[in-house]
Amino acid sequence: MRVLLVNWARLPDGPLDGGGVNGYCQQLALELVGRGHEVAYLSSGVTYTRRGNGTGPCEVRRLDDFRGVRVFDVVNSPVIAPGPCQARRPEAEIASPELERELARFVGLLAPDVVHFQNIEGLSAASVDAMRRAVGAGCVVFSLHNYHTVCPQVYLMQRGRVPCRNFRGGQACVGCADVCDPAEERLIRAGVRERHAPAPAPEPAKPRRAWGVFIPPPEPVAQPLPGRPTAVLADVDAAIAPAPHLAPAAEPPLPGEREPLDNTPTPDPWDPGTENVYGARRRAMVGALASCDAVLGVSPFVRAKFEALGVPGGVLRTMPIGTRMGDLARAAGLHAGGEVRPRRPGPVRLAFLGYHNFYKGLHCLVDALERCDAGVLGEIDLLVSAKAVEPIEPALRRLRARLARLSVEHGYRYDEIPDLLRDREVGVVPSVWWDNGPQTVLEFQACGLAVVGAAVGGVPDMVRDGVDALLFRGNDAGALAAALARLGREPGLVDRLRGGVRPPKGMGEHAAELERLYAELLRARRRG
Repeated sequence: MRVLLVNWARLPDGPLDGGGVNGYCQQLALELVGRGHEVAYLSSGVTYTRRGNGTGPCEVRRLDDFRGVRVFDVVNSPVIAPGPCQARRPEAEIASPELERELARFVGLLAPDVVHFQNIEGLSAASVDAMRRAVGAGCVVFSLHNYHTVCPQVYLMQRGRVPCRNFRGGQACVGCADVCDPAEERLIRAGVRERHAPAPAPEPAKPRRAWGVFIPPPEPVAQPLPGRPTAVLADVDAAIAPAPHLAPAAEPPLPGEREPLDNTPTPDPWDPGTENVYGARRRAMVGALASCDAVLGVSPFVRAKFEALGVPGGVLRTMPIGTRMGDLARAAGLHAGGEVRPRRPGPVRLAFLGYHNFYKGLHCLVDALERCDAGVLGEIDLLVSAKAVEPIEPALRRLRARLARLSVEHGYRYDEIPDLLRDREVGVVPSVWWDNGPQTVLEFQACGLAVVGAAVGGVPDMVRDGVDALLFRGNDAGALAAALARLGREPGLVDRLRGGVRPPKGMGEHAAELERLYAELLRARRRG
């Protein structure tokens, strides 16, 4: 089959740019190539070129192939990525005719059997219909990795702090994610204007720090210029420019910010009389999802949440993603699902991995630790390895003397995870939002770790409370503190939970599921 995968970030960077979704896209693309399929990848909303005092035309360009995957990029998209960068101007995400015409032209040239959207940040709702018409008898699939389609801010969190349960026809979206002026940002990325307050440039020679330990930084990624238009699908030397860093917002607590989070996917009240352009955006996005042949929730919660928000149940399916972390873990001598050696005497060895932003809840873990008594803290050896961890380092340092041990590292490469977790026993996933299907859970499971996780989003669908995990009420530091106390005080609990860990779905198994789905949808399209 000829498969086109669509996401906003550049494929070669994997999780370094675009996070876990882009890491998943890279793994899936390579797995499909290995299974004999012709795979192409399209990114959008990141690369902008200059023409006079403005940007050049919107066009798809061919970039360097990536390990057998043909790579393309929408240059000068009217919709900027990542999604929060466009939030001030949602009308472009409803429809941008120049973009849709170019996408239809590109899909007509490429002639894929399957268009599989992993995201449409950097594109518009009307892009789905344009590509659906251009693909003819092919099929269109959409995976719900985040909430961008129903939330310009992506996380369904008002002002990035409070779960959004009523967007009031779009009224609640006004000013919610005011990251930048998209028109100005396009000119800055094209080099027409300078950024007034650029983020400090990273120090390429600076190592990641694990207090007292020095670890080499990740290898830099080359950034050549964009490629050529796809008038002919030919090889060229190219890559795309990086997206700006979006730093976590620094705001005082909002009303409701610290309230515990339930996990019931309730409908969002919507009075059509209050609808503004943000309401029209959601309506267009829901319509785009409804037009697909299949929309895949990465967990049962996500499927139920989107159905509650108006996506027809008939098009929705549940399909958890796979991971290649199991292969990496086995190669490193780690495994899940086998016999577990009794833990050696000493503190419980915990790990927090990922990206330090508000949504991932590292602040909730710190708050929980502050609530623990000296006896509990003295039995915890904590590793925090996270990108952008600097803002919370002072709070972690204040805990250091009371913990058995504390290590803080400033990020990691994906292939380093097994070594990072080699001596860990429990992974902590303290998300404070409806996290769709956090890949850190899969990574912990692949390396044989039990999980202490917030009972929010897809987390409860990925683990079994009391079998391979302890679940606690979301956004509840007191409940997390109680779960941490159990680990040290209940004899044999850590070993029992580790013994219950099952290997996560591998990328090969997941790709085989997708092959069967693609074939089923193509048969249905060609019959109809």
